[in-house]
Amino acid sequence: MIMYGRSGMLELWFIYLTHWGITLNTFATGFSVAISARCYFYGPIGADFSLPWYVKTYWVLYNSAVPIAFLITVFYWTILYEAGFEEEMNYGLDVAVHGLNSIVMFLLLAFSSHPSRLLHVYQPFIFGLTYGFFSAIYYLAGGLDKFGNAFIYPVINWGKPGPTLGMVAVTALLLVALHLATVGLAAIRDGIASRCLRPAVITYIEEGLPLRSPAQTIV
Repeated sequence: MIMYGRSGMLELWFIYLTHWGITLNTFATGFSVAISARCYFYGPIGADFSLPWYVKTYWVLYNSAVPIAFLITVFYWTILYEAGFEEEMNYGLDVAVHGLNSIVMFLLLAFSSHPSRLLHVYQPFIFGLTYGFFSAIYYLAGGLDKFGNAFIYPVINWGKPGPTLGMVAVTALLLVALHLATVGLAAIRDGIASRCLRPAVITYIEEGLPLRSPAQTIV
């Protein structure tokens, strides 16, 4: 963003899906750190009645941020970069925003205990669909990219609706596949954790009853 600002193109920073994804990653990791700190200092969060709003918000951010980051990395390096498109000001920044984003989200996935559900595929799908509508509206409004082209990405050019709709459909299928991969990785993570970690529950020996039920905590 700073480099775009120095080049006098700060407003164009906001038109790229990569930067939407970075913003989403930032909010997801921010909520993750804040909730982890809250649990560390004040103990587990009870879920007797309903999840607190900040946990619900984090869950939506997590569900969207992880597969979207994977999508951005795969889409950029397999389609855009091969087509000669370079989004950032230099190659190092390209690698950072189209590679490190997925690494950070993979670490968030691997070291959290937050569940991933198949039915939550609609959440990253809505995020992607929102960007698709934005790109179409941006084109109809006469928006240009940093090179003066009447599109944001050459493979999503609404001046050629046929190929663009085809690419959007392929991207949607890829996003669904990456969400399924995320759910699979979460299942593997949970399986490893269940074998290697013991539940943090203290049992009163005479009665055999847990002093705190793990079902009452979610973080």
